[in-house]
Amino acid sequence: MTPNRDWFETYEPSSGKVLMENNHLCKVAGVGSVKIKFHDGKIRMLTNVRHIPDLSKNLISLGSLEEKGCKFQSDGEVLRVSKGALTIMRGKRVGSLYFLQGSTVIGSASVASSDSTSDVDVTKLWHMRLGHMSERGMTILSKRGLLCGQCTSSLEFCEHCVFSKQKRLSFSTTIHRTKQTLDYIHSDPWGPSRVPSKGNGSRYMLTFIDDFSKKVWAYFLKEKSEAFKVFKEWKTLLENQTGKKIKRLRTDNGLEFCNHQFDKFCKAEGIARHKTVVNTPQQNVVAERMNRTLLEKAR
Repeated sequence: MTPNRDWFETYEPSSGKVLMENNHLCKVAGVGSVKIKFHDGKIRMLTNVRHIPDLSKNLISLGSLEEKGCKFQSDGEVLRVSKGALTIMRGKRVGSLYFLQGSTVIGSASVASSDSTSDVDVTKLWHMRLGHMSERGMTILSKRGLLCGQCTSSLEFCEHCVFSKQKRLSFSTTIHRTKQTLDYIHSDPWGPSRVPSKGNGSRYMLTFIDDFSKKVWAYFLKEKSEAFKVFKEWKTLLENQTGKKIKRLRTDNGLEFCNHQFDKFCKAEGIARHKTVVNTPQQNVVAERMNRTLLEKAR
């Protein structure tokens, strides 16, 4: 409800009265829609806005928003109104009232931006629903009609994608001139997982990557100390299956690889050890990248 006639984008004369909190009846002059630029910079349209000239303040009914499928919650001095996973309104408490963080948009200057606002909101919502999928992926799903018939537009900057997917700057790629399988093996453990696996309670993953074929073997461990046992089992299996010997093994300086037992075994088997510099995972890029790929696919 608003007393400002010039705010309306669309307007139809109407009749009726509204009972205010002080039991005073106010006459409704018309009903229409008002454009508002909210806290996130997006322009959205409020519909069914009543024009009441006798009002001294602009009022938004939380009950009316709730009927349209919105939910609201108060956190300290801030009230958030959300629809699905998207926060569409935010109000800051001053005294006993919440004041909307936003401003009205008047005139035709905002028509171009507001017409595509709904598509922008839909794109952002599907982006979050689909685990922060890329714009290209959502476009493909939209063309196939798999997004409930909704169309997507250009994806705006997503802060969560940047923070969650950022990585350290890569080193220049090292080329290992391997001539056959098992010439050069990359290995790296991942963990611990906050939640153990349902199968046997594993919290670590150990991968082995053959540099020549890029074939990957993944093993799941309850503790990092099982790495030596798993390596011996894997080595016996591969050498028996291929008839070839492991020549070089590249790992980091983790204690699961750098201990007397592991070093003694590799020395006895004639396996050359290549260890990366401490706190420099970029030097073990093949194994690190594979672990990241596996984890992102699983998630």
